Amino acid sequence: MKRLINTNVKRSVLLFAVLVMTSACKNSDKETEQPTPSVEAEILTLQPTDAVIDQTFPASLQGKDNVQLRPQISGYIDKIFVDEGAFVRAGQPLFRINASVYREQKNTALASLAMAKSQLASAKLELDKYKVLTDNKVVADFQFKKAKTNYENAKAAVTQQQTLVASADVNLGFSVVKAPVSGYIGRIPNRLGALVGPNDAQPLTTLSQVNEIYAYFSLPENEILKINATRPGANLLEKLKSFRDIILLLADGKPYNHPGKIDMMDGQFDATTGSVTLRASFPNPESLLRTGNTGRIVMQSTEQNVFKIPLLATYEIQDKLFVGLLNNKNKMERVALKNYIKSGDFYILKSGFKSGDRIIANELSGVPENSIIQPKKVQ
Repeated sequence: MKRLINTNVKRSVLLFAVLVMTSACKNSDKETEQPTPSVEAEILTLQPTDAVIDQTFPASLQGKDNVQLRPQISGYIDKIFVDEGAFVRAGQPLFRINASVYREQKNTALASLAMAKSQLASAKLELDKYKVLTDNKVVADFQFKKAKTNYENAKAAVTQQQTLVASADVNLGFSVVKAPVSGYIGRIPNRLGALVGPNDAQPLTTLSQVNEIYAYFSLPENEILKINATRPGANLLEKLKSFRDIILLLADGKPYNHPGKIDMMDGQFDATTGSVTLRASFPNPESLLRTGNTGRIVMQSTEQNVFKIPLLATYEIQDKLFVGLLNNKNKMERVALKNYIKSGDFYILKSGFKSGDRIIANELSGVPENSIIQPKKVQ
């Protein structure tokens, strides 16, 4: 009897312990369960649309003609006719180099020319004399031929001295350095009395013709291939020229008043960067732009059936851009953007979404993953 009572007591205690443990586990599960957070957020509904895409590229500016002026003779600077930064016209004198040495060379050449002409006249008299004597059989034919040879030598000497006079005139002309084109004078490192020559490392000055400005910029190879596949034209240069009204953004971020056009593509790609240099030309009637300016080229193109996602709707994590995409139960999941193009305040995508998809419109960084979204405003 005692054994039966003890057995029943043990079973009761064991059952009670099991019930207590089960109850404790249930209470523990209730404590660890966390409700899904609910967040209010503005929602943007995506629809395919047409978009004008602006792509910008750094550019360096140069005048149409950028000429380094160097002396072609050696000498001391006698006169500087212009100041730095002045506008000059083609043919206007800029510098005068002391030409006394070349002037004396010309005087020597003129004296030698006069002597050569005198000798030519004497040789002509001898030739005429022996011609008459030879015709009358007074002297042998040899004397006439010798006189003719002397005449030809004297004639050649005159030609040689005329060449030396012309050379001296050229050197004298080089003593005055003139503007080859109209434009603006750059820095003038050498002043009055400075000795200059053709082999100087520094030019006398630089003359920039800026009625038209060239903007040089680079396009990556993949962008060139895209243009070749999508733009109209018989060849690549024609397809590049199909971009109308190229915009130039100045250093202050404002657009230049005059649109430009692409008119040149370099003959080869840069192997180190995988890009090719293009040139866009811009009119410069106000002479606002000068050689050495910088800016950014804006190329515009129109894309059809694309999705425009505002920059404010994205969140960057480890060099990747994410948006908050809602499912049919308003649960938010972060989705990475792929194959996008930045244009102004938007990212442009052709794929990765479908019409009617909803995303968080802004402040995505403050919305936890897998949150249930209560839309504040549907756009």
